[in-house]
Amino acid sequence: MSESTPIQIHVLSEIRKEHEQDKETIEMNTTGEQFLKGNTVYLRYDEQHELGSVKTTVKIAPEEVMVMRSGAVTMKQRFIQGQKTMTDYATPFGKLQLEINTNSLTIDKTELEDRLVILYDLQIDENEKHVHKLMITYKEDKK
Repeated sequence: MSESTPIQIHVLSEIRKEHEQDKETIEMNTTGEQFLKGNTVYLRYDEQHELGSVKTTVKIAPEEVMVMRSGAVTMKQRFIQGQKTMTDYATPFGKLQLEINTNSLTIDKTELEDRLVILYDLQIDENEKHVHKLMITYKEDKK
């Protein structure tokens, strides 16, 4: 495993119910670390959730992305373009099973920053489907 590099991270999540235009936006700026293991990039940072602190690790591999959360909520989301995956979302109040259908997965690398954009549908049960856009922008923290 390589040394970690301090990074600045901007996370933008847009969520709307299917067939509705109103969207909920969650935005966060934080610091974390990035390290490389083979050709896989890992990002690690802490999120503040309404239920408490959550440690987040994002694993960016050439064909798939995993977002792993532990702490106040526990979840392991797996994104593979064009495929459906299942995950459990666990909170102190109980567990939900979620179905994720990844519509697109894009990684843009520039000299200034890298950007991961995931467009996916999240099915909570037969009735409730949400359309998500998750954008994580990160760059070296040169403090």
